[in-house]
Amino acid sequence: MKKVTIYDVAREAGVSLATVSRVINGSSVVREKTKQKVLDVIEKLDFKPNEVARGLATSKTTSIAIVFPQSLFAHVKDMIGGIGDTGRHLDYNINMYTTDDLGDENAVKEVTEKIVKSRADGVILFNNDQLQEEIDIMAKYKIPTVVIGTQASNDYLGSIYVNAKQIAYEIIDRYLEKGKNDILFVNPKQNLIKSDDLIMGIEKAYQKHNLQFDFDKQVMKVSTHYEKSYPQFLEYFKNHKHDLVFCGYDKEAVAVVNAAIDNHIMIPDDMEVIGLMNTSYASMCRPSLSSVHVPVYDMGALAVRLLTKILNDEEIDTKEVPVTYMRIPRKTTKNF
Repeated sequence: MKKVTIYDVAREAGVSLATVSRVINGSSVVREKTKQKVLDVIEKLDFKPNEVARGLATSKTTSIAIVFPQSLFAHVKDMIGGIGDTGRHLDYNINMYTTDDLGDENAVKEVTEKIVKSRADGVILFNNDQLQEEIDIMAKYKIPTVVIGTQASNDYLGSIYVNAKQIAYEIIDRYLEKGKNDILFVNPKQNLIKSDDLIMGIEKAYQKHNLQFDFDKQVMKVSTHYEKSYPQFLEYFKNHKHDLVFCGYDKEAVAVVNAAIDNHIMIPDDMEVIGLMNTSYASMCRPSLSSVHVPVYDMGALAVRLLTKILNDEEIDTKEVPVTYMRIPRKTTKNF
């Protein structure tokens, strides 16, 4: 007869490994209803806790894994600071995993398998093109997860996000009201903010003004690597110029500014450029880049706190936590 494990108890009770372990060790942080459910399953399956199961909750620290594509590192480095500081404050170990750029079809699977084998208590994921696959794998193993950059939730999933649709809508509506409707959206291959939401916001603004947004002509997909995006823009701006170029990330906006200037397009007199996230790229750009400030450090800190609440079965007002944003006008715009 197969020996019953703590994984079997967690699966049958519909809770995380950490929750089962806390019940075994008499922790007071588990709600009574959940505790009773776990105890009932333990009795039903005739589970005999071993020292490994007991040690899951009695060790001094527990662990959180964070996962992101290498191409997103520039986007998430400040956010990792918020994760690390908050994790240390709450006595959690933080383990970092990176997936390769798109094209390595096994990267996500290999990394998530490592996380499962490491018995991480919880996982923080970042919005990227392979996010749904990552979420599905974590759900399969019932590993509590928090996603940064897109709005989503279920029994084991929470999210920290910014209203990307509203950001894009407010910006584009502002320009359309001034009669500036020749707008290009630059969409990075990987983005911390969900690009589909940004595009929905742009379309909503165009609809408000009874204008047609031409996706094929007004959305440009580019690499997240400057050495690839800059030559693409340099060629593009030989024959194109717009009222506004709105970029999904600051780094791509810097490439736009440099390529436009190298094609004798004056910024902001001939064309305005706006970035997103308000990173160090915005202040390094010449002229300095107008951008939308998103509190990335705070998002990292909030992600850890939300995840620990899920792990400890604490009361949670909402698993979908929004953060505020702010427009930061600088010298690449006149109408922002």
